[in-house]
Amino acid sequence: MSGIVGIYNLNGRPAEPTVIRRMTDQLAHRGPDGLTCWLGGPVSLGQAMLQTTPESLFERQPLCESSLSLTLDGRIDNREELRTALESHGAILRSDTDAELVLRAYQQWGKDCPIHLLGDFAFAIWDSATQELFCARDQMGIRPFYYFLNDRVFLFASELRPLLGHSEVRPDLNEGMVGEYLTSEITSQEETLYRHLFRLPPSHCLTVSPGRFRMTRYWDFDTSKELHYGNDESYRDHFLSLLTESVRCRLRSHRPVGCYLSGGLDSSSVVCLAASLKKHGLAAQGLETFSLLFPGLACDESSYIQDVTKLWDLPSNTICVGEEPDTSFADSARRDRDFPGHPNGTMGNPLRTLARDRGCRVLLTGTGGDEWLTGSYL
Repeated sequence: MSGIVGIYNLNGRPAEPTVIRRMTDQLAHRGPDGLTCWLGGPVSLGQAMLQTTPESLFERQPLCESSLSLTLDGRIDNREELRTALESHGAILRSDTDAELVLRAYQQWGKDCPIHLLGDFAFAIWDSATQELFCARDQMGIRPFYYFLNDRVFLFASELRPLLGHSEVRPDLNEGMVGEYLTSEITSQEETLYRHLFRLPPSHCLTVSPGRFRMTRYWDFDTSKELHYGNDESYRDHFLSLLTESVRCRLRSHRPVGCYLSGGLDSSSVVCLAASLKKHGLAAQGLETFSLLFPGLACDESSYIQDVTKLWDLPSNTICVGEEPDTSFADSARRDRDFPGHPNGTMGNPLRTLARDRGCRVLLTGTGGDEWLTGSYL
C-alpha cells in the first residue's frame, strides 16, 4: 500500500512545508518509489508512492489540475466501465492512471464519485474554488484512513504516527479500545488507540471546510435483494464468477504476484484461480506462493500446500515458523505508535519480507474468507 497524508489549516494559516514533509517522511516505508508534497494556501498534501500496477509507473502524485488536487492510496478495478462512463460525459483522459480516473470522477459526479468506484482506495481531494477538502474510503475499508479535527486544523494520514507528530495532537489513551484489543474483539469502526484520533469508516466519505464537518455513508448492503436460482449449480457458478473476477482484478501488476498459501480452502481457492487465469493469459507477470510450515505439529498443512503448487507447477517459498521474540511486540508498538499485531498475525511477517525480496509488490491472501462468507464482517 502507498501512503497519503494531509493538513488543512481551518484558521486560514498558510501551509508549512516543513510540517507536511516531516509527516510524509514518517510514511517512507510505504513509499519506496518516492515521497512528494504539494502546498496550496491553507492545505498541504503528501504522497508516499508504492507502484504496484503497470499504470502506476506513470503516476505522479499529488495530482493537480485547475482548482483540484488529489492524493490517492488505491487501485481502481472497474477501470474500463469508469472510463467509458466518463468519456460519454465528455471527459478527456490524458493518462491511463487510476489517480486521473478518480480525479475525473470527482469532476463529473462531485461528492457522489465514490459510488462509481470499485476497488481498494482512500483518497483526499482539495478544491480551492470551494475551499473544501473531500475524503473517501473504499466500501470494504481495505485502505486505511485516520484523521484528527479541531477548530484550527484537520489532519489525515494512512497511519497514526504522522498525526501524532503534529503539535495540535495530544496522545491521550483510549482505554476502551485497549480493552477491545485485549479481547480480540474490535467493534468500533471509528475509534483508535487515542481518544482524539479517528478512522473514517468503510463506505464513508467526509467533507471539511472552516466551521463545517460532514460525514456520510455512500454505500451499504441492500439486504432486501435476493438471488433465486433453480439449482445449486447456478448459485455455484455465480459465486465462482464473482470470485474469479475479484482475483483477476488483483493480478494487475508490473511485477510478480505472490500468494499466501496455507493449504486451507480460502487461500487454496485464490491460488488455483490465479494460476488458472495466468494459464489463460489473463495475468501478465509471474506467480508464486508463500507458505508457513509447522513441522511435527498437527496444524502443519505441508501436504496440501504441495498438492496445490504441484498441480499448477508454481514456485513455492516456505518458512518454518519460529517463536516471535517477546520484545518484537513492544518494538512494533513503539515504532508505529499503534496496537501491535496479535501473535497469530505477526508470524507471517517473515513471509512478507521474503515476498518483497522476491520482487512481489502484490500479495493475495485468503484472509477473511470465513468472516465475509458467514457475514460476521457485516
